Amino acid sequence: MQLVLWVFPQLLWKRGLSSSDSKSPGMKQLSAETVRLLSSSQVITSVVSVVKELIENSLDANATSIDVKLENYGFDKIEVRDNGDGIKAADVPVMAVKHYTSKISCSEDLESLTTYGFRGEALGSICCISEVLITTKTAADDFSTQYILDSSGHVTSQKPSHLGQGTTVAALKLFKNLPVRKQFYSTVKKCKEELKKIQDLLMAYGIIKPELRIIFTHNKAVIWQKTRVSDHKMSFMSVLGTAVMGSMVPFQHRCEDPEVFLSGFLPKPESDNSLTSLSSSERSFIYINNRPVHQKEILKLVRRFYNLKSHKDSSRSYPVFFINITVPTSAVDVNLTPDKTQVLLHNKV
Repeated sequence: MQLVLWVFPQLLWKRGLSSSDSKSPGMKQLSAETVRLLSSSQVITSVVSVVKELIENSLDANATSIDVKLENYGFDKIEVRDNGDGIKAADVPVMAVKHYTSKISCSEDLESLTTYGFRGEALGSICCISEVLITTKTAADDFSTQYILDSSGHVTSQKPSHLGQGTTVAALKLFKNLPVRKQFYSTVKKCKEELKKIQDLLMAYGIIKPELRIIFTHNKAVIWQKTRVSDHKMSFMSVLGTAVMGSMVPFQHRCEDPEVFLSGFLPKPESDNSLTSLSSSERSFIYINNRPVHQKEILKLVRRFYNLKSHKDSSRSYPVFFINITVPTSAVDVNLTPDKTQVLLHNKV
C-alpha cells in the first residue's frame, strides 16, 4: 500500500503533472437543475412509476373513474384522466412544485396517514423528465383550465378547456433528458413488459377499490378495463374471472392486541392448482390499509399456510390470493422506499 502511495505521485510527476494540479476538478456544488433531475429519477424510474403516481393522485382526489392512455408505450405520451375533486385555483401555482402537498403538513402527520401520496414529489418529478400539461376543474369552477408547466413545475401558460370535473395530467416525451434511461426500453420485449406491469398495477387498485372504473389503452387499443362493482368479491372476480373465484374461499380474522384485521380470499384446499397458483407472484395481491404493497415476509407466510392446508408441495408456485391487512395508521411506516411499495410494520406477530 505504501508503495502505491509513493508510485502514484511519481507517475503524475513524470507526465508533467503534479498531484495537486490546477486541472483537478475538485468539489463543486451541483446546479439546482441537476439536483432536481437526480432526485426525480429516483422517484420516476419507469413508465409504470409515472402511472402509479398519477393514479394515486386521482384516488386521493376521490376519483371513481380513471382513464390511462399511452402512446408509443408511454414514451410519446402518458395521460391519466379522472373525475375527482380537481385542483383549486389557489393551489395551481404550486401544484407541481416539489415538496408542496395538501396531504400532510408535518412529519407527525405520517402517523395518521390516509392518503396514497404524501411527499409532494410526484408531479414535480414528472415535470423534470417530461413535458407536462395539466387540465383541471373543481365543482366550483365554471370551466376547466389547461396549464403548461416548466421543468421546475411552475405554470408557464394557461387556456380554457372543455373537459368536465376532475384532472387530466399528460406527460409528453418521457425521459427526454435521460437518454440512458430511455435506452433501457429500446426493445419491444422490454416495452411490452412495461405494459404488463401497468396492467398488473391497475388490477391491484381495481380490486381494492370496487367502486373504481378503469380503462387502460395503448395507441387507442383497449388493453384492460374494469367496471364499477359493489364489493371486494365482485372486484376480485372481475379481475380474475369466475372460474378462479369459484375456487376461492373468503376469510376474516380480527386480533385485539396488537390491533389487526385481516380479510380477503384464499384458494380452497382442494382447488385446481392450474387455476389457483402461478409460477410468479403477479396474482398474489397484498394490501396494508388499502395500499398495494410488496411484502416478502407476508407472501412467504401465505405460501407456507397454503402448502399446509392444501398438502401440496408448491415451493415453485405462488397461490392466487387477495389479503387486506388493516392496522392503526400509527403502526405502519409507509415512508420507506421512493415508490412506496414496501412498508414497515411496527408490530410483527
